[in-house]
Amino acid sequence: MSQKDGVKKHELHALSGAYDTYLEHDESEKNHFDDVCRAFRQHATFVMSQWANHQFRLHALPQSQRDLLPDALKHGTPDFNKRASHYKDAAIRNQFCFDCMLRHAGVPHSQQQVTPITKVPSDEQMSKITSVLKSLARDWSAEGKRERDMAYVPIIEQIKKYMPLSDLLPHDRPTIAVPGAGVGRLAFELTKLGYAVQGNEFSLYMLLASDFMLNGGIATPDRPLRISPWILESRNSHSSADRCRSIPIPDVDPTTLLNSGGNAMPPIFSMAAGDFVSIYSNPSEAGKWDCVCSCFFMDACPNIVEILQIIHKMLKPGGYLMNFGPLLYHWSGPPMRPDDESPDAYHSRFQHLDDRYLKSVDLSYEDVKETMMKVGFEVVEEHVGMESLYTADERSMQSTMYNCVNFVARKRRSEYVKQEL
Repeated sequence: MSQKDGVKKHELHALSGAYDTYLEHDESEKNHFDDVCRAFRQHATFVMSQWANHQFRLHALPQSQRDLLPDALKHGTPDFNKRASHYKDAAIRNQFCFDCMLRHAGVPHSQQQVTPITKVPSDEQMSKITSVLKSLARDWSAEGKRERDMAYVPIIEQIKKYMPLSDLLPHDRPTIAVPGAGVGRLAFELTKLGYAVQGNEFSLYMLLASDFMLNGGIATPDRPLRISPWILESRNSHSSADRCRSIPIPDVDPTTLLNSGGNAMPPIFSMAAGDFVSIYSNPSEAGKWDCVCSCFFMDACPNIVEILQIIHKMLKPGGYLMNFGPLLYHWSGPPMRPDDESPDAYHSRFQHLDDRYLKSVDLSYEDVKETMMKVGFEVVEEHVGMESLYTADERSMQSTMYNCVNFVARKRRSEYVKQEL
């Protein structure tokens, strides 16, 4: 398994107390963890580098053109100083959030450890850091509610419809796995309803953020952290103020629920850190789950057939797969050319890429549905063309609206379906 983005299997309730135990015997995991933390520490430095790049480009314009620019783009003017101050404040806000996250994880933050110039994170790593900010805004801010309602509400309503809660003992509550849990809001909402939930996430970037939001207890609606997720979006912006605006997180306090162990019905919640295939193909997971809740997840895997097989195997007879999302296929690779004489030649030409880009199986929804039937599912509810945004800036000139498919598939109870995992 590639360790570029994630971690090996580890089940936990709070990541921060477990880092030493699952990293101490694996040098590659420790190196990856250090790289991720280094990237978080460098966010503000990268943001200010982008500011400097913008200034260099402006200064490279002919003087006759620079004279035509607004005062806010002319170095040394009061308007310029004001805009520069707002930009720097936004970078500091984000860095403070990440420093709180790192402190919660028990590792040095940006004010405690200086990164040598020879170990500056890559652009790819910093892109992942920006994705964390956007995901925090989507999942844990009032501004993100519109997006959450688009994607999460349909699934939540279907779970309540097909798996209604009754006056069961805590250990009898329906069990739900939430792969691709991101920074944790959907898993939290299902836990809040009373279900026994396990989120699963591969990306250590997202795991650090979700652990902080779910277990940190530092930020609350009354004492929020403020982030500026769109600070690096230089295109399709109406104003500099839009990019630098601050968004308070969280809009709810998850620790109030997750730490309420003294209640009559204490929450049952955990996170499984690692690759979905590695974790849930384990024989111990077979027939264990009442539901798998997939939101913007299935197309994030290079082999959707394998994912369907594993989900079928891990569900109890009559268990449900509830899915919402597009088929973007994140691992869809470059095209084969006429001069690629064979698959080997194609692979050789792109040997610098992660191998998953060369193995992704991109199926249409019709093909996915027929494959599901053969795996052993029956579709009991289906909606197509359901609009949803994903980590979109509501003030941007551009956003991508996905026309998603939302379905409920049930594992057939009696029919035996042969599967090779």
